[in-house]
Amino acid sequence: MSLFSIVAREDFISIVLDCEESYDTKMLERTIFREIFPNQSFFIFNGQGDLGIETWELAKTLSFQKLNFKEIALIIQQQWQLKTNLTINTEAVIGGISENEEIQYHIITAEDEVQSFYPKPGESLYYANDLPFQQDSMEELAKTLMMKGMSSIPQAQKAQYKLYEKFAGVTPGTSSQAYCMVVEKQH
Repeated sequence: MSLFSIVAREDFISIVLDCEESYDTKMLERTIFREIFPNQSFFIFNGQGDLGIETWELAKTLSFQKLNFKEIALIIQQQWQLKTNLTINTEAVIGGISENEEIQYHIITAEDEVQSFYPKPGESLYYANDLPFQQDSMEELAKTLMMKGMSSIPQAQKAQYKLYEKFAGVTPGTSSQAYCMVVEKQH
């Protein structure tokens, strides 16, 4: 299990999550985080371990073939829909900065349509998940962002770290150290 949060604006995207990959041997659930291209794009997976490695390899290969994030997300979802043994908690997020300098992220599950997010000028988008425990991390992140602000990287990260501190150690499998990645548009 891994708690992760994403805050995106038109000029940056901030990700905060467990610094260690987690692996639950009882449920065979695994969380994987990878940078596709350093400081430009990322991949997060939570679900069955073997599927996570397979999905990461597919995402990496498609990225090097210059497919965009949305195309990669749709291909991953199509591959997942062909599988019959997926758990309900299988999820991936792919995102970063596109070739045309657009901040974006896409949430992939086998059951639902790919959810795509492209923050417009002045808009803040956010997402948090603590699969498979579902302890209202989205609601908590929303409250914290409203109090701390979210128009700058330091404000967003302050809220993300506060969320992390609330859940770290309380939720089984969550480590006491966080990893942070920021993708920022060059001005």
